[in-house]
Amino acid sequence: MSNSDIFASIDIGSSKIVMLIADFEEEKYHAIGNLSRVSQGVQDGKIVNLESVAKIIKEMIQEARKKYNQGIRFVNINISDLHLITSNQNRQISFNGKSKVITKADVIQAIQNSTAGAVAANKTKLSAIVNNFTVDDKMVDYPIGMKAEVLGVEVHLSTVSNQSLNNIKHCLDACDIGTDNIVLDSIASGAVCVSQEDKDAGVCLLDIGAAVSNISVFSKGGVAFSQVFKIGGNTVTDNISQAFNTSFEEAERLKLDYGMVQPDSTLKDGLIEFYQIDSKESHYLSHHELIKVIEDVYQEITSLIKKSLKNEKLDRALKSGFLIIGGASKIENCESFLLKQFKTRTKIAKINRDLVSGNESLLNDINYYSAFGLLTFNGVEFYLEEVEPVKDGKWDGFKKIFDL
Repeated sequence: MSNSDIFASIDIGSSKIVMLIADFEEEKYHAIGNLSRVSQGVQDGKIVNLESVAKIIKEMIQEARKKYNQGIRFVNINISDLHLITSNQNRQISFNGKSKVITKADVIQAIQNSTAGAVAANKTKLSAIVNNFTVDDKMVDYPIGMKAEVLGVEVHLSTVSNQSLNNIKHCLDACDIGTDNIVLDSIASGAVCVSQEDKDAGVCLLDIGAAVSNISVFSKGGVAFSQVFKIGGNTVTDNISQAFNTSFEEAERLKLDYGMVQPDSTLKDGLIEFYQIDSKESHYLSHHELIKVIEDVYQEITSLIKKSLKNEKLDRALKSGFLIIGGASKIENCESFLLKQFKTRTKIAKINRDLVSGNESLLNDINYYSAFGLLTFNGVEFYLEEVEPVKDGKWDGFKKIFDL
């Protein structure tokens, strides 16, 4: 295995920072190693202490290099920003009323045209996500090599705060590594969790994390909308702490050991022993009361999402319903609770094994979904593949263009 075969992705979360090391084999990214650290210096999904985060990432990079005795070709990283703004733009370029063979340069120009537009001084656009192309108003996936008078492209644009973006770049600079792609967290997860069938039908990917919850809506084959909410698993812990006058650590234990939503009607109430702040004496709380505190947070999450989707007129566009990921989605009965709240198809998402591979336990670990998705943003974009002409009645498939 050569140095050029090694890839890395880093998922910076509020509770954990995880890293995947992968190579590329059999047309997919194969995870050969993983690292995980307790997150320090991250608040509400955003880096607030550069030194702490840089130290963690640097240690992980050094450990990976030592273990595999190789350099790392690509480092892709995620971003989550409460000030996120997303939009779709669709523009066309014409060839002066004449039909011509579309080239790579034409495709790049069309994307640049659709991406163009003013942005606030304190904001930066991430790399555009291409949803689809049109060739003379006919939707296609691979425009290069086709003849047309007009080429159009629809792109999904994500705009984030300069501070959030610069903090990530400064952390990596401090580690003496650069980044190849910075990708919105829910978009990264969607790359390996959302099937094309669901994207065509309309689906919402909901990531309930520790400090924030993200949604990305996929419709008509592409990304339609994304948003970040300041609420997650830590909100549950905070509310337990306040409700029962206990420390965050004790509240987290109660959540992990006894937490659930929508319990079975046969669940009998019981008393749970716990310790309050500044008290060495045992106290007891009702299991049903604990569940009620937890459910209130999950109901708030669903209410925020339903309101957001309605405002964007996307609430009726989700024929495939909701796909759920994120550490806080692992609470008992979460899937059935969200199904009742959204009143539509709702299920826990799974990794697409056709795109990535690795240890089965790793592929089933929801904490690595975003990191797996980030791997797929390496290499040549699908739309820079050229349709080979039909020769002697035989189809020659696609030719990838690597001279980017």
